[in-house]
Amino acid sequence: MKALLLTLLLALPASAQQVAKPATFDCAALYEAGSYAEAAACFEGLEATGNHNGHLLYNQGNAWYRAGDVGRAVQAYRRALLYLPRDGDVRANLDSARSLAKDALEPPDTRGALGRALLAPYDSFSAGELLMLGSVAWALLFAALAIRTRRELIGGVGLLVLVAIFAALNLIGWTARSYQLRQHPVAVVLSGEVTLRSGRDLQSVDLARLHAGAEGQVVERTEDWVQVSLSSGQRGWLPASEVGLVLP
Repeated sequence: MKALLLTLLLALPASAQQVAKPATFDCAALYEAGSYAEAAACFEGLEATGNHNGHLLYNQGNAWYRAGDVGRAVQAYRRALLYLPRDGDVRANLDSARSLAKDALEPPDTRGALGRALLAPYDSFSAGELLMLGSVAWALLFAALAIRTRRELIGGVGLLVLVAIFAALNLIGWTARSYQLRQHPVAVVLSGEVTLRSGRDLQSVDLARLHAGAEGQVVERTEDWVQVSLSSGQRGWLPASEVGLVLP
């Protein structure tokens, strides 16, 4: 429990720790007392105040997991990975939460062996890190060009080309990740059971029954309905109130 509290405090800006400290202690106390659903709601309240970070979402996922809410635990852990893509604890706990889901469905964004190998550098960085790396490389490129106009640059054109490629790849990666999250995020079923339907109304054909923790890729969204694509190949509509989106 001390590690949980310390992780959350360190994730906050120094200027905000003093303000958020009482609420943080309340969340930790609720968790320690076994009031896991209340602790999860408390962590959600902290996020609502502007504390957006992966450690808080990880703690939130732990609380929902202990409360037995598989859907919200999966959603929180997946959201934490958007900030902490290389964190082994988050991935391990996400796998544990997924093992409790009733539906034998692979996550919709699971890559094959070749895809994992080729896109490992891309997958190991968050969108913010890709933007930062691309911006720094772009700035270094312009600095190198400015130096080269005045004196001979060690490495010459080859170095400039490598920096330009690195900058472009990271900025393209950030653009692709941002588009994916905005247009086609993952949706996680939050309710105990929900019907996947062929259309956006209750009279449409029932396609399947999904349970808490099931994940699908969003294809289209309206105010009241979400169309998802499952790893099984099925595609259908779910009520928006029954799912949670994996967004930062």
